[in-house]
Amino acid sequence: MIIEPQYRWWYWIHPNTSWFGSFANHFLSPDIAVWAEHTEGEPQYFAWASRHLSNAASPEELADRSAALKALFDGAMYLTFGTSYFAPPLTNLTDSDDTPSTFLSGYGHEPDVRVEPYSDACCKAKIDSSLDPLDDTVATLLFLARYDSVTKDLLKFVGVQGLTYVTLYAFTDWMNGAGWEDKRIAQEAGWSNARFKDFSATANNPAYLGPFCRHGGTSNAPSRPVPLDDAIDPMRKAVVAFLLGRARTMDIAGRWQALARP
Repeated sequence: MIIEPQYRWWYWIHPNTSWFGSFANHFLSPDIAVWAEHTEGEPQYFAWASRHLSNAASPEELADRSAALKALFDGAMYLTFGTSYFAPPLTNLTDSDDTPSTFLSGYGHEPDVRVEPYSDACCKAKIDSSLDPLDDTVATLLFLARYDSVTKDLLKFVGVQGLTYVTLYAFTDWMNGAGWEDKRIAQEAGWSNARFKDFSATANNPAYLGPFCRHGGTSNAPSRPVPLDDAIDPMRKAVVAFLLGRARTMDIAGRWQALARP
C-alpha cells in the first residue's frame, strides 16, 4: 500500500465493481486519491482520501466535508461511468499512521452534505504537476467544481440522488439556466427533438412513473415513453458536454497551470 504523507485521514470503500481496480491504478486528481489495499489477490477494498480533509478542525467539520466531497466524487463517477458504478459508503476512518482513527468515535453527528466540500487553503496551495486532472473526466469535473458552483451543485445532486428520472430531468434545469436550449441538449444527447420531448413527457408523467415522477398530480400516460435505461446514457453525454464546455470557458487548463509545480 502506498500512503502519501499529505493525507491526514482516509476511509475504506468496497466498490464491488470489477473495473474499479483499473480505475484506481490510473486515477490522478489534486482533489481525491484512491489506492488499493495491500493484498495477494485482487483487491476488494480501496482507500479514499482527500487533501481537503486534512485541516478539518473538529469531528463535525470532518464528517460534513467528507460527505460533501464523497457526493461530488460519486456524482462525477455516475456521470462518467453511468450505471456500472455503484456508490460505496465510506467506512473505517484511518489515521496517517495506518491505524483506525478514533476521531469520529462516539460522535453522533449526522453529516451535512450541503457544506462547502473544498478547503480554501488546499485550493490555493501549489501541487505536484503529476496529479494533472485534465486527462481524466472524473478528475476534471472535480477540479472544475472548485471554481464553478453550477458544476459543484450538479455533481452533489447526482451523487446523492443517483441516476433517476428526477436527476436526469434536473440536468435540463441546469443546462437551460445556463443558456442551453432543449434543441442543444437533444443534439448533445444524440436525440431528435421529438425524442427529447418524449423523454421530458416521460420524466414528468405521474401516470407512468408514479412515485418516481418529477411531478405530482394526474395525467395521461405518455404515448411514447422513454425507459430509464434508454435515457441515462444520452443525458449523461449531454450534461458532460455541458460541463466540459464550462471548463473551457473558465480556462480550467490555465487555472491548473497556475497551481502545478514541476
